[in-house]
Amino acid sequence: MQRKPKLVVLDDNEIFAALLVAALEGECDIRVGKNGNEGKQLCLAENPDLLITDIGMPQLDGIQMLQEFQKDGRLSKIPVIVVTATHFVRRNRSEVGRYPQVRRMLFKTDDIKNIVLEIRNELKGF
Repeated sequence: MQRKPKLVVLDDNEIFAALLVAALEGECDIRVGKNGNEGKQLCLAENPDLLITDIGMPQLDGIQMLQEFQKDGRLSKIPVIVVTATHFVRRNRSEVGRYPQVRRMLFKTDDIKNIVLEIRNELKGF
């Protein structure tokens, strides 16, 4: 029996996180956190196949978290999809894209079906 891919979803918007969980729960083993500190702990504990993260989060935002991930070889290898609402306006795409583990940068205003499709495409092979 093939194992389900492990996915960590980080977003302080509980509704958006719940939408992702509802769309993927049958096909992925999903853990959810609300900020970068929780994300770092979840990723260390779970060693996920993919991390979905927002940029603007309390305590430790997505950029700060990615900076922390670069310092730890276990975390720097986890592929990341960034899904954010407005933070690409304030934070340049090139700033986010400089982290090699970032595979895609998406907006929450995209159709949820398209976001889920991008996640599934990244998880192909599991």
